[in-house]
Amino acid sequence: MTIKFGMITNPANDILEEINSILKLGFDYAELGIEMPGGSPEVVHRNSHKIRNLVKEFKFPPLAHTAWWIDFGGGYDLVREVWIREANKSIDAAELLGIKKINFHLYSIGLVEEYKPYHKLIVDNIVKSLREVARYANSKNIMVMLENSNQQKKSVVDIKDYKFVIDSVPNLKVHLDIGHAFIENGMDGIKDYIFMFKNKLEHIHMHDNHGKWDEHLPLGKGKINFEQTAKWLKQIGYDKTITFEVFTSKKDAKDSMIKFRKMLS
Repeated sequence: MTIKFGMITNPANDILEEINSILKLGFDYAELGIEMPGGSPEVVHRNSHKIRNLVKEFKFPPLAHTAWWIDFGGGYDLVREVWIREANKSIDAAELLGIKKINFHLYSIGLVEEYKPYHKLIVDNIVKSLREVARYANSKNIMVMLENSNQQKKSVVDIKDYKFVIDSVPNLKVHLDIGHAFIENGMDGIKDYIFMFKNKLEHIHMHDNHGKWDEHLPLGKGKINFEQTAKWLKQIGYDKTITFEVFTSKKDAKDSMIKFRKMLS
C-alpha cells in the first residue's frame, strides 16, 4: 500500500459541499469532521445516504475527525460521562457512514500550569474515559486513534503523557499531528513521535507553523522541515494516510499535498 492523501472537511460549512470540493481537488479520501455545526452527528444522520454515496467516489474510504474540545479528563464524573456519550454519538455517526477509523484528542481544560497538582488525576480520567470509548468503538469494528496535543496556552501535557495514555488503553492507535509535535519540541518533537510510535502510527495530519501556535499554514510557509519529516517517514516505512489540515484555502491544501508527494518520491 502506498500513502493516501486526504483533506479534512470544514465543519463550519455544509458537509456535502465540503466533500464535493475535496473530491474535485483530486484527493484520495475525505476526512469527515463529525463536528458541529455543519457535520454534527445529527446532520450526519439526516444526510447519511447522500454522504455514503458521495464518499464512494473517492479511491480510499473516509476517516472521521471529532471536535478537539471533547473533555475526557474532567473531575466531575457526571460531566465526563456526558462527554463519553457525545463521543459515542460520533462513533454511531461514523458507523452509519461505514467509517472504520475515528480520532479523538489528548485534551482537557485542566491540562494547564494552574492545575498541575491535579495533572495525574486528569490524565488518569482521560485513560478511564478512552477505555470506555474504545470499547464501544471496538464493538462496532471501528478503530479509535488519539491525536497529540498542540502545547499552546500554558498546556502542560507532553509526549510522556501521550505515551502513558496510548499504552494504557487497549487497541488505541496513534494519530500524529506534525504541526502539534513541532510546537511541543521542534523537529526533535516530530522525530520523537515518529520513531517512538512507529508501530502504532495509523494516521497523520500535515500542516505548517512557526513553532508558537497552531497556525495550520501551507507547507513551506512556517518553520517545519518537511524534507526531513518525509525522510523519517520513509525510514519507518509509513504507508497509510496523511490528511492536509491546511486552513488558509483548499488550493493551498492541494498544493501542499503535491509538494509533500514530491518529497516522498
